[in-house]
Amino acid sequence: MMYFFLILLLAVLNIVYDTKNLNASHFNDYYSRAAVYTTTRTAPFDSIDDETADKSNPEQPIAEETKIVPATEPNDPPVPAPEEISITKTEENTTLLESNETSIAAFKRLDKADDPPVSAPEEIAITKTEANTTLLESNETSIRTFKRFDKVVIVTKIHGPTQWRLLEQSLCLLHYAYNHKVLYDIVAFTALDVPQEEVEAFEKVIAPAKFSLVKDNIGFQQEIAALTPKQRELFLKRCNVTNPLELTREWWHECPGRLAYNWQAEFRSLRIWTHPALEQYRYMFWLDSDGFASEPFEKDPIEYFIEQEAVIMFEHFPKGDDKGKHTRAIVEGFGATACDLRLGKNGHLERNLITAEELGILEAGNPGKNVTCKNTRIHMIHGFGHITDMDFYRQPKVLNGLKRLFRDCYLCRDPDDQLAVTIPAAIYAPEKALDMRSHGFNLRIMHNYVFDGHKRDIVPKPRKFYSYWDAGGKDKLPAAQGVCRTTEGGRR
Repeated sequence: MMYFFLILLLAVLNIVYDTKNLNASHFNDYYSRAAVYTTTRTAPFDSIDDETADKSNPEQPIAEETKIVPATEPNDPPVPAPEEISITKTEENTTLLESNETSIAAFKRLDKADDPPVSAPEEIAITKTEANTTLLESNETSIRTFKRFDKVVIVTKIHGPTQWRLLEQSLCLLHYAYNHKVLYDIVAFTALDVPQEEVEAFEKVIAPAKFSLVKDNIGFQQEIAALTPKQRELFLKRCNVTNPLELTREWWHECPGRLAYNWQAEFRSLRIWTHPALEQYRYMFWLDSDGFASEPFEKDPIEYFIEQEAVIMFEHFPKGDDKGKHTRAIVEGFGATACDLRLGKNGHLERNLITAEELGILEAGNPGKNVTCKNTRIHMIHGFGHITDMDFYRQPKVLNGLKRLFRDCYLCRDPDDQLAVTIPAAIYAPEKALDMRSHGFNLRIMHNYVFDGHKRDIVPKPRKFYSYWDAGGKDKLPAAQGVCRTTEGGRR
């Protein structure tokens, strides 16, 4: 028992002795031994070996250094600095490293003799996000390549300076939706001169595509003077004048219908096929100047058209009909006409062909019901957008048929360009007259506040193009933002 109390007394005395030695300075010395850290960032997080680093080049990236400074008390033992470390930037540590410069989520030591070889970090796959879409794709469909074909031209027409902004907007949008990939030549016809500085400025916008603005007439009075006596007589009678000089408003005269509009219909019906500005081309992509591409073309309609050996491929059918007024003239011009014209299940035109003799039977009441024809009205191809094989329409049988159809009528407006492109294809090659949407082409071209001419595919409000564009339409064709001047709402 005595032995136990002796041991206990010695233990208490030892504790008292130790406590006296633990004064404030000892606590201060203890905590002052804690290392003071300084961090210096001198370059990006790329890892560099001591052996490969070029110390003579101060611009070479240097790894981040984290050094330990020993306590400064004179009696403290020196604190050895740890080996230098270099941080390799990986997908896992990028966020941590950038959000806090002193945070280290993952690292590898610089290669030393005793260290095992360090493998390179795995390659990081880039995921397409809203933020990097522009970087990954300079154009929405740039990955999809289109083949460029020879003898292809894009064509449109305006009357003059009052419609120039429409043309600019239409062709600029088409360029960024499609033509920047194939760079087809563009020919625009105009009845009146447009300031040359406007033309030159626009050429730069769509370069390197070649753009030509072509005057499509020899002058209002000169065109009248060049008419045959029969044509001139009928024209002046319709305008209710006896002398062409009385038409002081020229193209803006109404007799009946505005002559400027009637002129474009006649030009596109008869004169366009043999115009010198187009003689080097075979395939024509026609787009009205108030037709506005709204999205990138997912597929190439020209390539498909040529591969299918089509004669016309149209955005929309039907767009009205001729009410049967021209049936006899069609038969006289082409030797036959298309009865019960329709769009078939296979996406091309279908008809019952009837000859002049069969038309006579029909006009006589079709006794015996031997002629298969319910409706002689010609439903027409919508004229605002189509692709045509001009060699087909340049055939003598087509050109002569059209001349007979129009007869001596000058600037009549009826018949018009829609009937002129429909009849030859319907009579001679209906299986080669293709509907775009039926063949998988949804170009999303806005015209008269609907897409591709389809009334059921109406443009969401606000329907004027510039309003539609500003309300979010521009996000569907971002390549055109800030480049194309989008000030036009629709037809002028």
